[in-house]
Amino acid sequence: MPSELVPAVYGDVVFIARRMRALDAEEILPLIWSGRPEDLAAMSCSAGWFSTVALYDGKPVAAYGASLSRPQFYRVWMFATDDWPRVALTVTRDIRQRMMPAILETGAVRADCWSMAGHDVAHRWLEMLGAVREASLEDYGPTRRAFHCYSWTRSRLERDGDFDHVRRTIRSQNTAGAIAATGTTAAAGA
Repeated sequence: MPSELVPAVYGDVVFIARRMRALDAEEILPLIWSGRPEDLAAMSCSAGWFSTVALYDGKPVAAYGASLSRPQFYRVWMFATDDWPRVALTVTRDIRQRMMPAILETGAVRADCWSMAGHDVAHRWLEMLGAVREASLEDYGPTRRAFHCYSWTRSRLERDGDFDHVRRTIRSQNTAGAIAATGTTAAAGA
């Protein structure tokens, strides 16, 4: 299999950080004190608890993970090279099947991720993972860009049953809109 997940080590993460997608670099590097990919890699590897690298044919493509930032509160992060589409499905599955359940097992009540306005690919992916955009801030960092907070919360999970509620809600809204637009109903198709 060409995609493989391995524990994050500095050499792999710095390879990715130096070759990040343009929007990832624009979003992340201004928020690092030095603005250097090498420091981002060091921080990502030392973040503790959960950090992973996705390889494609042995080449580092994406780094991601979560770190405890406050009691029962995790920060989720990810950055990738332009080869992201080659590992996207593998990373998505790992986050949904292993990382998020592991976070919940720690007793966490919240995990969040901040993403720059305009990084629409990242926003759609976070929503697909079950995160909900819950806040927006202007002037977030030295570039004065707006950023959005995407979160997973235990309260939402308890209320909605699982992180798939976002996908089900969007799917049902899209289906309802399609039915309204065509004037058909499920009974008419039977």
